[in-house]
Amino acid sequence: MSNNTRADFTFVIPNTRWHREGEGRYWNHIPYPEGLLTAVLRKNGYTVNHVDANTNNLTENELHDILREKVGKVVGISALSVEYRDAVHKTFAIIKKANSDVKTVLGGVYPSISPEVAKEDNNVDFIVISEGEERLIKLMEALKNKTTLRYIDGLHYRDENKEWKHNPRKSVGNVRNLDDLPFPDYSDYDTKKLFSWSQKYTQNFQFRQLPMTILMTSRGCVYKCTYCGAGKDGNPINDGIKRRSPGSILDEIKSLVKNHGIREIIFVDDSLLLPRDRIIDILKGITKLREEGYDLVWKSNNLDLRHIPLPHTIKEKKGKDDLLFWMKESGCYQISISLESGSPETFKRMKRPTNLDHAIIRLNEMRNYGFDEIASNFIIGMPGDTWNDILTTFEFADKITNQDRLLDYSLFSIATPLPGTEMYEDAKRMEIIPKDLRPEDFYGFGKGVINTEEWSATELQIKRAYEWDRINFAASRPDHHLKIAKMLGITLDELKVWRKETRQNAGVEVKSADTTDEQAYGTDERSKKFFDGKIPTLEQSTH
Repeated sequence: MSNNTRADFTFVIPNTRWHREGEGRYWNHIPYPEGLLTAVLRKNGYTVNHVDANTNNLTENELHDILREKVGKVVGISALSVEYRDAVHKTFAIIKKANSDVKTVLGGVYPSISPEVAKEDNNVDFIVISEGEERLIKLMEALKNKTTLRYIDGLHYRDENKEWKHNPRKSVGNVRNLDDLPFPDYSDYDTKKLFSWSQKYTQNFQFRQLPMTILMTSRGCVYKCTYCGAGKDGNPINDGIKRRSPGSILDEIKSLVKNHGIREIIFVDDSLLLPRDRIIDILKGITKLREEGYDLVWKSNNLDLRHIPLPHTIKEKKGKDDLLFWMKESGCYQISISLESGSPETFKRMKRPTNLDHAIIRLNEMRNYGFDEIASNFIIGMPGDTWNDILTTFEFADKITNQDRLLDYSLFSIATPLPGTEMYEDAKRMEIIPKDLRPEDFYGFGKGVINTEEWSATELQIKRAYEWDRINFAASRPDHHLKIAKMLGITLDELKVWRKETRQNAGVEVKSADTTDEQAYGTDERSKKFFDGKIPTLEQSTH
């Protein structure tokens, strides 16, 4: 293909299986940012094509051969997290090998919060931080017209000496009205395969109805949690709160159903349930679509429990301000929340004010409305956490899962101080992470990197694996095992294998899916000495 017929821009989706050989872990990446930017580029007269190495499970050689034929004049990758770093930068190397003359662009959350890490790659020519819609168009115009790059807001680029330059980012995001943006353009993707692809990495909950896709109704977050990149003051991924109108959202849903047969929506907002009157208007609209014959259900994997109204604040059950009622009516079948901790002291360190008594009331109210799939994530091992804090969280999760029966599944993530977060700065200041820690060490949330005088990363991994299994899979509740398998989209046999491997990978000796040798906890001497053949309890750790 000659240069004259090449597309102006090519989006490449890396194969996330490339991260670590033998890891067996990957994500079903719905190209929402790629689709949105494609629509913006085409609206501005640019030609675009796509290569999806992830859905099609391309090898590195296969991707190289395809790119030799399809590579555009400019090639871009949108990266959600630093966890994807290895796969992303392997892909940039392949792109440059296929055609060394192309210009390469990296955007998304990862380079926005960790640009210095991203700039280590000599195969990256430009980094677009924060919102990319207007910035990418300005970059394309500058490259087309061979004009200066110095006035493009927030752009990182190499000068004539290959030295990185950075244009300061304005305090306000590029996109002022989200309703002005076109809907994502998925026309070049194999959407039948893409939207029906069931992922086998089961840390995320499975889908109820296929085809499915994701949808974002707002940008930004109202909170300042230390573990989140959006929480740090001045962080480019949180350029203020912006919300789409209910009419725009409902029009996009209709388009997704008409053009792609979509039957399930996964909302990916940071603050979906705020403000209440707006989300209720959206849910009323979805309810009406369902009444008109649209076969639709929905969920969100990161709802904030604090946004669920307390019962006494509802003026009228099933009324206009009854959020849980409209969630149920509109097809929400599963609630996934982020309680994050059971320790008041940990909440303070997170800068996440939470009233656990109110949390219990809200969870009971969800049960009263008929929600029978409720899950929550908890974070353990924050900088400054003691064993008492960690064990308090496990004790709380155990109580509301097995005694109160308010949760159906409890996830436990080990605090991961990702570059660009306040937690990362705290961990560095406290000198509890290795000085030579590399970004590729941040992969998943089941492996720790923090080591303290009271507990180590290895000890925490072991404790997490044991408690995750003990709390969720009590031998006395076999029906509950079946429910969790359904939520995760796997068989009971697959669940047993996953449970066993999860504990074994952490260093717990496992004889069978439902049996753990409590006398064998890890392989390093420090772990053996610490545990002394026992599982630490809250009472043992309290000083």
